[in-house]
Amino acid sequence: MSSEIIAAIIGAFIGGLFSAGTGWFLDRSRETVRFSRARELLTMAICDDLEHAKDLYDKIREDWEKTNIIWFSTLNELRGSRHTYENNKDWIHIFNDAKLRRKIFRYYLQSADCMNNLEYQQRRKDELRNKIFDTVRQIKLNDNKMTDSEALALAVKYMDKEHQEFNDLGTLIPSLVIKLHQFKATAEGLLRDLN
Repeated sequence: MSSEIIAAIIGAFIGGLFSAGTGWFLDRSRETVRFSRARELLTMAICDDLEHAKDLYDKIREDWEKTNIIWFSTLNELRGSRHTYENNKDWIHIFNDAKLRRKIFRYYLQSADCMNNLEYQQRRKDELRNKIFDTVRQIKLNDNKMTDSEALALAVKYMDKEHQEFNDLGTLIPSLVIKLHQFKATAEGLLRDLN
């Protein structure tokens, strides 16, 4: 009788081990499938963003060349297209390739920094332009015989530092546009790496 109990215990123990091993294997398999699916979805979302960003980089540059204005609506569209990455950047570790993870991280970080800098500089240029126009308007209100060009020349004398900053922005902004457009090549490289 005791050998039957021992056999039953050993059988239960072996059955338990088999059941636990099977459960572990199934959980591991499900987790692998889940991670593969998450990697696939994140890759698809990043690729969609990169494809869209390539067009927007061209649009920003073309708009600048036509109007010498950075359109915030285009920058906002570019910023909005990054929504999936921004909300899921903790999942970037799902990619096994450390170099690829660093490339993706640097692309989003550096291009966002360039976009923010470009937006700030355009806003500052707009502020300075408005300040100069307000000064010209005030000068003309005080002396209605003064021409626009005379009032502008006088305003520039009053606002020498602001005028110099405005001129400096005239060279800084185009260089930022070029720098931002260079991220198109980075996006194309990432697309190749992800596909």
